[in-house]
Amino acid sequence: MNIHQFVTEIRVRPGTYFGKKKIDSLSDVGFFIYGFLFAEGSLGQTDDFDMFFRKEFQSFVVNKLDVRLTKIEFWFETINKKVNNNEAAIDLFFNLFDEFYLLYEKRR
Repeated sequence: MNIHQFVTEIRVRPGTYFGKKKIDSLSDVGFFIYGFLFAEGSLGQTDDFDMFFRKEFQSFVVNKLDVRLTKIEFWFETINKKVNNNEAAIDLFFNLFDEFYLLYEKRR
């Protein structure tokens, strides 16, 4: 399983990962994703998209949302600040993630 498959699973079955039918916090999703990437890397199972996500997703989010960072922050903090609403932040993340994945597919 790579990060694309993992995020798809979270989207379709949030209860499996968060114990609820609805995701309450984008920060929870973000830390869950970082945990997944860490575990995957520890096992030596990181694929090309996972590396691309690690290196480029934060910059992609900053550029797409047209924000200026004043400090180092996680991509989910950037999204949360931009919309200031949990449900909207989660929806925006999934939309940005889909767009990011299409960008990855085009560059292959």
